[in-house]
Amino acid sequence: MLKTIDEPIDAEEAEIMKAVNVGEYRILSDEEAREALAPAAKNVTIRMKLRDIDGMKAKAARMGLNYQTLINTLVHRYLTGSVTFNEQF
Repeated sequence: MLKTIDEPIDAEEAEIMKAVNVGEYRILSDEEAREALAPAAKNVTIRMKLRDIDGMKAKAARMGLNYQTLINTLVHRYLTGSVTFNEQF
């Protein structure tokens, strides 16, 4: 016999359904679900002068970091305003 969509398929699903019904959890909208499941990070490729890469690697090594982590941190800090520079290029 087929179960309806309102009938849990097992004890675990029954617990989840109960938690949703009492407001312990809520069902996400499609947009919320897409956002929640989206990757937190994405790989990017940039061209940099070799001497700049070498400089980043040297500074990162002195700090005990990977150079990619240092670059990522600098970009994040710039975007959040904790690192600034004269924007006149």
